[in-house]
Amino acid sequence: MSLPAENYIRTFFNKFYWRQHPEAALRYYPVVKAIKKLNLEDSKILEVGPGSLGIIPYLKREIDGVDVDFSGPKTKLLNKIKGKANNLPFAKNAYDVAISVDVLEHLRKEERQDAIYEILRVTKRLVVIVVPVGELAQEQDKKLDEYFFKKFGRRNQYLEEHVSNGLPKTEEVLVFIDQSLRKLNKKAKVESFPNLNLFVREILMKTWITKSKFSYYLYLKGYLLFLPFLKLLNFGNCYRRVFVIELAPNQISN
Repeated sequence: MSLPAENYIRTFFNKFYWRQHPEAALRYYPVVKAIKKLNLEDSKILEVGPGSLGIIPYLKREIDGVDVDFSGPKTKLLNKIKGKANNLPFAKNAYDVAISVDVLEHLRKEERQDAIYEILRVTKRLVVIVVPVGELAQEQDKKLDEYFFKKFGRRNQYLEEHVSNGLPKTEEVLVFIDQSLRKLNKKAKVESFPNLNLFVREILMKTWITKSKFSYYLYLKGYLLFLPFLKLLNFGNCYRRVFVIELAPNQISN
């Protein structure tokens, strides 16, 4: 490929898909949609467990992020705050919006209820929690963990934590949300819906778990062009659920 062509492709992806990759985009699209639905895209937003980027490539604005590790690609749009999901260092109702995307499964089972409570405690308008759930998702992660090991002779940290911690169940997350709301004396509209068909995810993940530079580049860049189609594939047996918690707007006292 000629150098001008390479520069054109790089410019294209940096303009329209800066720091995005397909599997992450499919997690964050419903979160961005929920935020925009309530016209909260310009409000004070906290992400719990963003890593080094989180929602920023998809929302394209400055946010606060709480995590134990911020290693990875850097951006000035992330205000990094060291902390843990189950003990957030903020006052009650400090944020308009709080989100947590693929974080709960990396916590021990006994920490998950406290994390949900804390996220709801510090938020006054909207909470969105995205998390892989259920036995079928758990089974797929076990198979992908073994597939990764066979390919590279080592474990992938994230898949290994999914397997060792176990994935939560939908009912379990809903109970934790309800109990936390009651404890905080907050009222909310709660809805949940599936995210990412398991068969489609398996294709995406196996394209990512590869020694082939072509396959990896297909995953990292090529699939981005199909995101308008891929984001519709939330039917059948799915890997995640999205929990949208719309808090009553008058609950703003400390």
